[in-house]
Amino acid sequence: MTSALVNIFAMKDQLTKYIRYNIWANQRVCDFVKNNLSEEQLNKEIISSFQSVKKTLFHLWDAEVIWLQRLHGKSLSYFPSKDFKGSMEEGINSLLDNSKAFSDLIASKENSFFETSIKYTNTKGVEFETKASDVIMHIMNHSTFHRGQIITMFRQLGFTELFSTDYIAFCR
Repeated sequence: MTSALVNIFAMKDQLTKYIRYNIWANQRVCDFVKNNLSEEQLNKEIISSFQSVKKTLFHLWDAEVIWLQRLHGKSLSYFPSKDFKGSMEEGINSLLDNSKAFSDLIASKENSFFETSIKYTNTKGVEFETKASDVIMHIMNHSTFHRGQIITMFRQLGFTELFSTDYIAFCR
């Protein structure tokens, strides 16, 4: 087997592991929210990229939905949570279901998919083309960044006994 083929197989395996990590870390954060935060705490304004735990979680959900759709060849021009009227638990479940859908997508794709470029437009209508594996790495990394912000928000809400969402904790 050529080294290029070995690299493609290794890439799919690593992306699958990183997606499993994303599901695990999102689940930990969402479980903590469901079990510990009041509606007031979810919506309390905190200085960050997004002004509350709820807005940050919904940003994770929006981004994961938008990027998953792009990997399916569809470009959304809106943020899915914008008109969401359901409960926080329904929103959390939608985030987790969408995170799991990345795993299903990866499992369904041939190894060559990860080297192909996908064309898409962002929510402002600007066109881009990016390799599928880079899109997947981007969205998993993006979620990691915002989960870190959420952990900081938890601390600002007074929670001191928190859990790790580090990749190495998942690997252990």
